[in-house]
Amino acid sequence: MPKIIECESGSHPVVDAHDQPLEVGSPVKYGRTGTTGHVTEIICDSEGAWAVIDTNDLLYKLESLTLLSELEEKAEMGERLFSEEEIEEVLEKSQDDANEAKLNDSNLQGGG
Repeated sequence: MPKIIECESGSHPVVDAHDQPLEVGSPVKYGRTGTTGHVTEIICDSEGAWAVIDTNDLLYKLESLTLLSELEEKAEMGERLFSEEEIEEVLEKSQDDANEAKLNDSNLQGGG
């Protein structure tokens, strides 16, 4: 039986989108953005029940979360060595982009 919390907006079961019980420490995923993390707090207000996720400290409606069996660790990015040619290519592209973005009188228009 899932835990029930009482709020201004009524009674809310503490379950995810698939009626799986949630609690502080549960690994979860927010489907719309793929954000994953652990529940650090469960709160409620006049709009319903919410979970705070440790990844970004944002509030998510309980019914928008999916309980995960475990949270996959993100692979750390390692160092990469670049060749002199790769560095020159990136610098040239940056310079070309900067030259295209410069303001001049030909791309200005009056407003009236």
